[in-house]
Amino acid sequence: MKKLVLLCVAVCCLALVGCQQEMKGDASPKVAVVDPAKVFQDCQPGKDGMAYLEKVSAEVQQQFKDLQKEAAETKGQNPNVVSELQAEVAKIQERVSAEQQMVVSKLNDLFQKVLEQYRKENNVSLVIPIEQALSYDKSVDATDEIVAIMNKEKVTFESPALASDEEKNVESEAEKVADEAIEAEKKVEEQEGDVAKQVEEKKDEAPADKLVDTPDAKDTKKQ
Repeated sequence: MKKLVLLCVAVCCLALVGCQQEMKGDASPKVAVVDPAKVFQDCQPGKDGMAYLEKVSAEVQQQFKDLQKEAAETKGQNPNVVSELQAEVAKIQERVSAEQQMVVSKLNDLFQKVLEQYRKENNVSLVIPIEQALSYDKSVDATDEIVAIMNKEKVTFESPALASDEEKNVESEAEKVADEAIEAEKKVEEQEGDVAKQVEEKKDEAPADKLVDTPDAKDTKKQ
């Protein structure tokens, strides 16, 4: 999980450095320093994100074990077992990467939102990462305040794969409904065509009956 914290810190340090642009035109700017690593380690959203990734890690490890077991059981029976195993491993690695990016992105978005909120509410002109400050007074350390604000926020961590599957299911249902509508329209058109055909056939039969009946009527009168 240390890797996650480092990723978050790297991204957020860039955001903090960007706050330096606010100093223009202020003769005595109010400055604050923040320790991003401590924020992500101590705040509840950060703990929730790490717990989520630990759960994903456990699931992935179990998937690897299942794949190894399956490969051992089918060894010699399936000539494509190696390529299939490699494909499955690639999918798992892709999922892990997507999960990490999702967590880092959500935590970073929240951090920047809270940081901007704190800066405006406290009339702070400049916020910098604590590791970039050569010397500072503890009174300008806003780390605990940032953690307190982040603890009030709720972040939901959802698997990108599951979200994608839900979107696919919605698209599939929409396509199914559209296909059913097209089939229903075709049936209606076929029924209309059958009715029109029957009407035409009756029209064609009517003159023939009259021609047959006319001679019979004349013959009856003669008799």
